[in-house]
Amino acid sequence: MVIGRRWNGAAGLALAALICVSADSWAKVDKKFETWLGRTAVQILQAGDRVEVFVVGPQPVGARGYADDNTGYELPPGTPPTIRRYPVRRVGASQGRAFAQQITRLILDERSYQPEMYPFGRSIMKGCAFAPGVAFRVYARTRAVDVLVCFTCDEIAVALVAGKREMLVGDIDPARAAFVRLAKEALSDVPEIAKLSDVRPPS
Repeated sequence: MVIGRRWNGAAGLALAALICVSADSWAKVDKKFETWLGRTAVQILQAGDRVEVFVVGPQPVGARGYADDNTGYELPPGTPPTIRRYPVRRVGASQGRAFAQQITRLILDERSYQPEMYPFGRSIMKGCAFAPGVAFRVYARTRAVDVLVCFTCDEIAVALVAGKREMLVGDIDPARAAFVRLAKEALSDVPEIAKLSDVRPPS
């Protein structure tokens, strides 16, 4: 699956300019990441300047999803009810450019993935179902990319906000501890996040 690559002209030029001037951007990303995520998503991640952080329910909702449950938490005004059809349960404090770049470096680092697993290998396939607990919405000015993290399977799913394509999944076993650290940093007051282990418990 490949994310669509149509740009609004002015928005595309503005984003490209932001990437060029950002001190946090790096000169070249391996083409395999553009093949996997699409050039637009990669450029947004590179230019990321802030992050919205959410706790999400593990099952999708909607016409083809599962029934939602009510956790009793009152979400702040303006909170999206779902992220890629996964219901928002809690909202963390917004994070800045440094946090955004930490996420980007993990996603665009080949060492975050095992070569025999997704997204770059197919010889080992996990049997667990993707059930995210945390969502990071990485912004570059007004454009954004959603990064959902499943700590049950050690997987991420990435998609353009408002994009029409399905999420693109990658196995992050080598980078689990780093993603756990980011989740705890942004959601330290959420008990289920605070209890996450750096090592995935056996199923």
